[in-house]
Amino acid sequence: QQLFRLKIVFHCWYWKPNFVMKANVSLSLRAYAKLILHASKFSQRAVCGVVLGSESNGRVFVEDAIPLFHQGLGLSPMLTAALIQVDEHCQGSDLQIVGYYQANELLDNSLPDTAACRVADEIQEKFPHACLLMVDNPKVSVTADDIAVKVYKLHESKWRIAEHSLSTLEGGLASVRTVGRLLRERGYADLVDFDSHLDDVRLDWLNPSVNSLIDLCEA
Repeated sequence: QQLFRLKIVFHCWYWKPNFVMKANVSLSLRAYAKLILHASKFSQRAVCGVVLGSESNGRVFVEDAIPLFHQGLGLSPMLTAALIQVDEHCQGSDLQIVGYYQANELLDNSLPDTAACRVADEIQEKFPHACLLMVDNPKVSVTADDIAVKVYKLHESKWRIAEHSLSTLEGGLASVRTVGRLLRERGYADLVDFDSHLDDVRLDWLNPSVNSLIDLCEA
């Protein structure tokens, strides 16, 4: 069993002028939709979660997102417990935790804070190609025409923003518009994060009903 223990040391984000790094990340519609729905359900709060996927030839394929918290992102014991459960869920499958996502509370702030860097560091130690995804809040809209996520990768011990575009999202503009339709139809209503599961253990943080809804939209 792979255990997660959060450490104090972290590599905070850093922007280097004229530095361009390829993201080498592909986001599935399911993963992208769930993290955007999570941010939208708790739009007045910061939210976070992890993304699951695999790696091939240096490229990370993000297949799913697991919403974790909307109440206190820096609670290490709760986060450790959540990561252990997610890791156990991945056992026996081709998926693993490949990154962390976060949406900040303030609309105009999409920079990773120390909490985001700290968790991303922990994931990167176990998965060297890890990505840090920050929700670009102003771009979350029912009429969006661009991806509402910024991709960060670890380079020279710092989390740096990487080059990304609509092509980072599988399906491109069509997937963005699908998520817009999900937002319009309040597809986030039944979304459950780990916080909600702790309040009522009958709620399933794997979100089978939301997964089915997204799959129907994709079909």
